[in-house]
Amino acid sequence: MKTHLLAVLLCALSISFVQAQSNTSFGMNFNLANPQQEFKENINRLPMGISFDVMRSFKESRLSFGGELGVAMFFDDEFMYELSEEGRPGEFIALYEEDCYLNYAVFTRYNAFKHAMFNPYLEGRLGGTSFFSTRMAVESTPLFDDTTKFHGTSFNAGIGAGLQVNMRHTPVSLDFATVLNSGSHAVYRSIQNTNTGAIRLSDGRVASKTNHINFRFGLHFRL
Repeated sequence: MKTHLLAVLLCALSISFVQAQSNTSFGMNFNLANPQQEFKENINRLPMGISFDVMRSFKESRLSFGGELGVAMFFDDEFMYELSEEGRPGEFIALYEEDCYLNYAVFTRYNAFKHAMFNPYLEGRLGGTSFFSTRMAVESTPLFDDTTKFHGTSFNAGIGAGLQVNMRHTPVSLDFATVLNSGSHAVYRSIQNTNTGAIRLSDGRVASKTNHINFRFGLHFRL
């Protein structure tokens, strides 16, 4: 995963320096979510993850629009699993499990200035969040098949503000933002510890609204 991210970064940097005058930019972001209300009660860890976005600005306007796709994780654990359902009672293997979600959205942004090193902006977005869980063997084995199960999807509307810091004489900019997201009801998994008896990925499902505040730090490259 780290090798793939490094390759994407180097590719984006190379393209950016060649085509620094484009109105299109590519961004890589780190996201930290702060769940609210019922969502907060059901999750014992702040979701963290990465996202990628593409944004295009109107030529003679401070308005821009784009799309974003990302993934975040809010639970992971490693535990010993008995292969009783596989017909091998009394035999155990080490499994690794993650509870995550996919984020996808379209957004529009209005910048305070057209050309400035420090450029505050307002942002509005619409999108969705799809919750899923994965379980895999720590060491590859023919005795267990890695599995992924999707639980539910929420629809989100958000509004926020941020600051874009344009680095002089380069096509690179830093991005800091806080977005308040209102999320509809969705089914997701709420497991505090896989040693409490949950065996299947369908265990521990709950449903609630998925309101959250998202804090974002990113790097943008003009393409």
